[in-house]
Amino acid sequence: MDTSLSDNVAGEIERLRSALKERPNDAGLLAGLGKLLRVAGNTEKAKRRLSLAIALDPTQIEPLLVLGNTHLRECETNRALACFGLAQTYSPQDWLRFKMAVSIPPLVQSLAHIAVLREGLGRALGALSKLSLRVKNPPYDGASLFYLAYYGQDDKSLYEAFANLHLRFDPDLAGVAPHCIKPRPRDDEPRIKVGFISTFFYEHSIGRLTRGIIEGLDREKFHVTVVMVSHAKDALTDIIARSADRALEIPRDLDRARLVVAKEELDVIVYPDIGMDSLTYCLACARLAPVQCLTWGHPVTSGIPSLDYFVSAEDLETEGSEDHYSEALYKLKCLGTYYYRPESPKKKKRSDFGLKGSPHYYFVPQYLFKIHPEFDLLIAAILDGDPKGRVLFIDGIEGAWKNFLRARFQKTIPGVADRIDFTPWRPQRDFLALMANTTVVLDIPHFNGGNTTIEAFFAGVPVVTMPTRFARGRFSAAIMKQIGLDECIAETPKDYVDLAVRIGTDLKYRKSLRAKIRKRIDGIFENDEAIREWERFFIDVCGRKDIGPPKGGGS
Repeated sequence: MDTSLSDNVAGEIERLRSALKERPNDAGLLAGLGKLLRVAGNTEKAKRRLSLAIALDPTQIEPLLVLGNTHLRECETNRALACFGLAQTYSPQDWLRFKMAVSIPPLVQSLAHIAVLREGLGRALGALSKLSLRVKNPPYDGASLFYLAYYGQDDKSLYEAFANLHLRFDPDLAGVAPHCIKPRPRDDEPRIKVGFISTFFYEHSIGRLTRGIIEGLDREKFHVTVVMVSHAKDALTDIIARSADRALEIPRDLDRARLVVAKEELDVIVYPDIGMDSLTYCLACARLAPVQCLTWGHPVTSGIPSLDYFVSAEDLETEGSEDHYSEALYKLKCLGTYYYRPESPKKKKRSDFGLKGSPHYYFVPQYLFKIHPEFDLLIAAILDGDPKGRVLFIDGIEGAWKNFLRARFQKTIPGVADRIDFTPWRPQRDFLALMANTTVVLDIPHFNGGNTTIEAFFAGVPVVTMPTRFARGRFSAAIMKQIGLDECIAETPKDYVDLAVRIGTDLKYRKSLRAKIRKRIDGIFENDEAIREWERFFIDVCGRKDIGPPKGGGS
């Protein structure tokens, strides 16, 4: 949360608390306070206020939805569905039926749990497709399949069904901008007009991954517009806005946002992170440029018919991987990121982070919802192979996730569960200093780190990865190939465990890897070829006469 927003929320919380002293049983005030406490991260207090508001007036829909969303985010799916069901009872709405059908938890217990969730999701989407429902401009905390990407399966058909339901429920989503019907004249602006649209143009992985491309595109060939959805703002937001030829902020109002984007008459739109925000997802359902693409900020297919290309990279794809996408697959020759070198952190000791001095710390610097059940067994094998080892996770944005994982580890790997630690999430410079004090970084096979792998190498720490079938499990290997660090790439689970334990326990080998990383790290940063690859893509697809993908995709 940016500072100004945080201050506003804190002020409003105090105002509501004061009002409640005079009217302690005012359900509306309690609901408002609960919602703001949730925004501020005080989840338990928020749930108590929301529950009290619902008890006083169960016909209020908003506290039921906020409480339901809170339960769902904490992996309490049944409680979430009970809240949504009660809301549906008092205020029947088609979009609520849609939301209930796609309510899946951030974390899962097992592979069997994943199978049950996916089967239920497919069945629910199929049932909805047979109904005559109408969902006009649903709330933006509504239906989402964001967490599905972390289950490690081929979900193309589910994403397609999800997108088709959006279009079936609200046909207006598929609107077409006038200049896509009648091409704009090139006299006034002969350059290709490129637009980047995201909610995350701030100090976020998406902002860091896209900044350099936006800045670096050749302005003799391209006119660059950034379209920022109203959200958090910081110094990186300003840098990105200043680097564009034109910067726009669009409201969280779909109809108005569509009009603003259509008015720009863009030739090509890039959505860096489809699936991470409901508004940009719905915006992408419209034809707002003759060519529209997404890329791997959220590295799964969209299923949206109006998105023409998925822009990936050769090292992220395998033979036949075009079948994973509803879009035409276009493979850049490199990862397509112009990544700026982070600011060097101040040197700190393990004790500065509450860590012990002697253990070998196997660090997993990822959001906890990425921790796939199959990863549990890799952790156990590594700790069995290194009696001095401890695994360190980041305790992130939801305290309930840590509790969920601790309980899961007690079931799946009880023999080593007491050697698993959690440390608070930190700002980037402190995060890098923490990482520098760990022994090995463990990449999660089903959903790799992107930013975090780059940051680990910047901190001089070896990363162990094992590429899997889908692009989301191949990022770290692609980065390693880019700088010639193939010895950190495992081919099998046994290789992964053996390599991690060797790096963790063999000081000489670990030092040699650190030296090699220091020598080759420059190959990760400020890669001009990434910008040139994007330029070639834009020229290629905008030179085609048809709207949408060519037969056979791109490469």
